[in-house]
Amino acid sequence: MSRWRRAARRAVVVLLAFLFAAPVMANAADATPGSIAADDTGGAPPDDVSDAPASELPPIVVDAGKQGDAALPERSFETPDDVAAFGETIFAEPTWRSFQSPAELLGQSVGAQLRRQGGRDDFATLSIRGAPSGQLRILLDGVPLGRASDSVVNLADLPFDTVERIEVYRGFAPVGLLPSSAAGVVNVITRDPDHATASAAVGGGSFGSAKVNAGGAGPLAGGNASAFAAYRTTDGDFEFKDEGAVNNPNDDEVRKRRNNHSDAIDSLLRWRRDVGSARLQLRNQVFYKDEGVPGFAAAFRSHTQLETVREIGAIALGGADGRWNIEQSANWQRQRLSDTDFRAFDNTAETTTSTTAGKWGRPVGKTHWFAGSAEYSWEGFDQNGATDQDATRSSLAIAAGDDWTVASLHTTVTFQLRHQQLWNSFDSSIRGAGSHDSDHSTDPHAGVRWEPVAGLAIKSNVSSYFRPPTFGELYGNTGFTVGNPGLQPESGIAWDAGFEWTGEREPLGKLAIGYAYFGSNIDDVILVKLTFDRTAKAFNEQNAHIRGHELRAEWHGPAGFALSANYTFQDAENRSDGEFVHGKDLAGLAPHEGWARVSWSHGPFVLAYDIDVTGKHYLDSENIDSISTRTVQGVSVVYGPFWKGLRLTVEADNITDSLVPDQIGFPLPGRAFYATLSWSAAPGQLPAEDVHHAQHSNDAH
Repeated sequence: MSRWRRAARRAVVVLLAFLFAAPVMANAADATPGSIAADDTGGAPPDDVSDAPASELPPIVVDAGKQGDAALPERSFETPDDVAAFGETIFAEPTWRSFQSPAELLGQSVGAQLRRQGGRDDFATLSIRGAPSGQLRILLDGVPLGRASDSVVNLADLPFDTVERIEVYRGFAPVGLLPSSAAGVVNVITRDPDHATASAAVGGGSFGSAKVNAGGAGPLAGGNASAFAAYRTTDGDFEFKDEGAVNNPNDDEVRKRRNNHSDAIDSLLRWRRDVGSARLQLRNQVFYKDEGVPGFAAAFRSHTQLETVREIGAIALGGADGRWNIEQSANWQRQRLSDTDFRAFDNTAETTTSTTAGKWGRPVGKTHWFAGSAEYSWEGFDQNGATDQDATRSSLAIAAGDDWTVASLHTTVTFQLRHQQLWNSFDSSIRGAGSHDSDHSTDPHAGVRWEPVAGLAIKSNVSSYFRPPTFGELYGNTGFTVGNPGLQPESGIAWDAGFEWTGEREPLGKLAIGYAYFGSNIDDVILVKLTFDRTAKAFNEQNAHIRGHELRAEWHGPAGFALSANYTFQDAENRSDGEFVHGKDLAGLAPHEGWARVSWSHGPFVLAYDIDVTGKHYLDSENIDSISTRTVQGVSVVYGPFWKGLRLTVEADNITDSLVPDQIGFPLPGRAFYATLSWSAAPGQLPAEDVHHAQHSNDAH
């Protein structure tokens, strides 16, 4: 497609994005942007113990659903619903953010490593606590994005400017999030303002990058409606260091990335209203992306294109007090991968998912909080192209838990039990027609939270887990891979222990410190490897033994100074029986990683400096080919709000122009600059019909 045609299409999409949100923005033009309320927890106890009846004693929890007024992102140590798990809540307020994406915010979390095949808009996956990316469950408003056809979620396909906050559960997750996982759960929660509001932003930067978004919220049809739309584009033609042959510095050269463009649209519609003592909510999310697929640096593909379309529709009914919730969602996704290069092919894969989920929680007596959840999901997969196949998977997952609080000991003990049952049916040329199989797993979880003194929480958890192979791993579905029908599910045991402490003293400010020692033993780990004929295929060839340490700190000091920092050490050892791999480090996993941001704010100005260091690690199972330590530094400046609610954000990424590649060998961009001008509605009063709803929602959370 010519540059002029692409530019014309971008202009049309930008115009449609603003028109999309105009009706709602018109209702909100004279209103104030309100505080952001947490999503329905469907099982969390009341935030304020004083609001509970005298006979009820909820477990010890720390509310993470409210955002402060800081100009830069806040990271809470706590997550909703789970009192013993280690996690954090990342507030992704889009009015200050320039081109940062949810993928980058997640990569800055302790215990997490972002694996990116290029720039900010390229394919990226997340590894938490050394576990393979396929073990991590990523949810969008509680709806799983990983499908039976491909459980590894591309973080670049997450919403970019419609996200309110991200809840990260490392290793363990609350009862309401099904099924279980060894790596943890990431729940991306989209914007859901209680107050009438309006906002818009436009920005641009290096490598032909540009973005625009608009949205608003206000009263509609007796309830509250919101609409947001965003468009983002890039040419992706950054320079990188092509090292050529391994261990031959004489053939190194700086080249420009080709066929790395992308255009993406993200939209969100939501409407909700109170119905008696319950709350009804409708939402629809649409994501579209058209991108080039350049491949590896040394052997790029110049005409490979990937088109992704995803739509999620949901209807939910829940209690206004957040103690129960029932939701029916439908998730449809189509991906078309076409290639006119050598071995040309054209694959189209469609996945349709229907999920019915329910969760509840209630106190029993003065010391127990019982919670439960159930989820039934049906997935249909249809692929036409290099490999034609049809497959379906049905899954039933149930979970129950009891948080038992001993008030005199300031202790809450958590017990959970999860069960998952799977049924597969497929018509594949690899295994023949009419094949069926099934599998199941029952996994217990125990955790404890002890608060011996005010501000100090000591936690510990242990759990087993289960992950079935995807259709892609079993049968092959992309044109690049060959299936392995003999794969067995992954299983294992994970545990952690540590503490979190928060203290405040004038004039030093507020300091929070967290530490965790974690480990997991994983059996039948599924890894994709190259066969003798250079074809990618999944194998149950390795067992993994992972141990590690997580340390993080958050400090809000005097004179506007603040610090956010974390460090992760992880020893991920290959326990395969192979002579040349036993005892080696797992490929693509850096033992050392640290990130820090220091900021200073004064009036409307915020100045921040951040640094990300990834230690030396290996690209292969034999630990021969390695990547040296990579250090990436950045600077950002925020000014505003100033005239009529405007705010300017300027970012300088990789200011030292480091050209060290990613963990798995893909090139990363060098120095880059971005700027975004955003606007939010001027302060005002809420419309009268919306005040009750906003107050009611805040009370519920």
